Amino acid sequence: MGQILSNLWRKICPKPKNEALKSDNHKANYQKLSHNDENQRQSHCINISDHHDVQLISGCSSPNETIESHENNLDHSNNSNIVVDLSSGYEEHAKKKKTFKEQLLKDHVDQVIPEAVLVKNVTTTISHVVSSVKKIGQYNSAQRILLVGEGDFSFSACLAVAFGTATNITATSLNSEDFLIKNYGKFISNKVELVTRGSTVLHDVDAMKMAKHPLVGSLVFDRIIYNFPHSGKFGKDDDDIRTHKKLVRGFIRNAKKMINEDGEIHITSKSNGIYLKWDIPKIGVDQGLNLIQEIKFKASKYPGYHTKYGFGGDKDFDCNPSKTYKFALSSKSNV
Repeated sequence: MGQILSNLWRKICPKPKNEALKSDNHKANYQKLSHNDENQRQSHCINISDHHDVQLISGCSSPNETIESHENNLDHSNNSNIVVDLSSGYEEHAKKKKTFKEQLLKDHVDQVIPEAVLVKNVTTTISHVVSSVKKIGQYNSAQRILLVGEGDFSFSACLAVAFGTATNITATSLNSEDFLIKNYGKFISNKVELVTRGSTVLHDVDAMKMAKHPLVGSLVFDRIIYNFPHSGKFGKDDDDIRTHKKLVRGFIRNAKKMINEDGEIHITSKSNGIYLKWDIPKIGVDQGLNLIQEIKFKASKYPGYHTKYGFGGDKDFDCNPSKTYKFALSSKSNV
């Protein structure tokens, strides 16, 4: 290796015209440098291993080729003078360095563009999701909804049809499925609407104990709805009124445990006559809830909804006038 490097050194350093040629064992030309020439050599000769852009040996096809592979060329070359153009080497090196920088910038841009595209796609997706949320009355398809005390399940079926899906709906009744089949002519078709659209339909669910139900009690909802709660007492004395109030109170106690922090509990009831004595707003406040809104209930906003007595009979009852009382765990602006 030492001999090879020696040969290479003599090849690179040019010979002054006034110096006599000498031969070494390999008969390669070399030169004896003066003091000035030595300084010139030190200032212009380069460390070849640090500059891969300079063609080291005539005939090398790549920097990876070894010097040993060209030993014969060094030993037998008649034209052994090799010119190393340092300026062109530096220019080439600078050019490649610039090209590398441009490529680096290009690669950086290439990495940014997909992120921009991703943001655009995410924004488009979010816009699509928002635009696909469907609403009817006070409710929409993005809410997790629990319905309690359903009669023929026409209200929950109405929501399912309006949303186009019922995967966000859990509909329950106090009565058994057999009872509903015998007493409500449209119960089966309403249940089919719900089940085929992905709803959970449950029976024998007591509103006053639902927080302990093995399935319903383990869920959290954005809206819990109880339309026209009724204890089955049709008298007007204080005992009957207390029975109705007890039902509402028990429902609220359970619903509080199942509602989302920002959720709402809705109770719809007639708002005239004996029903005013129930004082539903006070019951809610006494249970630690905030009454955030009272709105008039209009059944016409819910196509297909039929009000049913909860204890038999397929006849609709008149629900006018009625109100929906909206409660929340904490105070918030009316909407």
